[in-house]
Amino acid sequence: MLNGARVIDADGHVNDWHIDWASYLPDELKPHVPRSVNDENGFPVIEVDGLRLPEGETLDLDYSDIESVMAQFTRDGRYWLPRPGEKEASLRLPDMEEMGIDVSILFGGHSFLVAGITDSPDVQRATLQAYNSYLATYGETDPERLKGVAMLAIQAPREAADELRRCVREYGFVAGVLPPHHRGGRMLDDPDLEPIWDAACELGVPICIHTVGVQVNPVRTLMPSFLMRKVYGSLPSMIALGSLIFGGVLERHPDLRCAFLEVGSGWLPYVMERLQGAHEIFSLKKDRLPRDPTDYIRSEQLYYAIEPEETVLPQVVDLVGEDRLVLGSDYCHPEGMCPYTMKSLAERSDLTDRVKHKILNENPARLYGL
Repeated sequence: MLNGARVIDADGHVNDWHIDWASYLPDELKPHVPRSVNDENGFPVIEVDGLRLPEGETLDLDYSDIESVMAQFTRDGRYWLPRPGEKEASLRLPDMEEMGIDVSILFGGHSFLVAGITDSPDVQRATLQAYNSYLATYGETDPERLKGVAMLAIQAPREAADELRRCVREYGFVAGVLPPHHRGGRMLDDPDLEPIWDAACELGVPICIHTVGVQVNPVRTLMPSFLMRKVYGSLPSMIALGSLIFGGVLERHPDLRCAFLEVGSGWLPYVMERLQGAHEIFSLKKDRLPRDPTDYIRSEQLYYAIEPEETVLPQVVDLVGEDRLVLGSDYCHPEGMCPYTMKSLAERSDLTDRVKHKILNENPARLYGL
């Protein structure tokens, strides 16, 4: 707790480098499982479908000494390095206590890239189903505090819908997660994805749109620099928001809830204005949506994960609404601020206590049905 209030971490992570993939699958899917290996620099990756994931997203450093690697970045050293709690749930709980987190919503690691990059539906199903089954065992350590999110195969929508039902009904997972789009061109407004939206509404759980950076986006070829790829990692999520609105997904599914995670919120005012302007100027009368884009963006259907030190956050609160924002710790990725994530927001002087309480508790509770 922080200041006597229950805190919900809307986006924390669990590693997948150590999983015995085949042990979690039926025989027919075992030939399609990935391998967990270290690359030539000692960085843990997943080898699947002829690919090593993440693809080219690490620097040429010796990751056998992670503290030495982290010391070369321009952080001040006060943030946590990768934590044992990303692998062992019993070790995560004391970290949650130190961070003031009561409930953690759990997302995957590199295996989530399989959803947006690989072409084989069988590979996607095998990898993500195995991870979901593993995550269920992780959450068993404390089911009241550790809540899983089902990774879903965008290339196999009907199977993904069934996987979401399995994870919610058997394991008590509180959401599903999709990438902003598939590298092969499938966007979130693709008609084939309707079974996923239908299942989410049937189960009463949200679908989270979690960034995978620009790895699945054609713009990546314009960004050979590691730093540039990090700067523009929110671009696919910006496009995905337009797909959900202009593609009519939110209109066809009025009970659907979606959340945009790990891309901050500073981009929202710009994209919000661009979507609204295009809608007013270029919409054909026969295709015009019954509501303005700004109405969807501010509606109870959409939520957005902020970053705790965003300077434009007060303006985002004013434009988007204090009920639409949540906060994820990003436990424990390098860009995160663990163990100070929640405390940094709680200590801000430019937000009211009511707004901070909503971001840390009320909004994520409503989003995830807690």
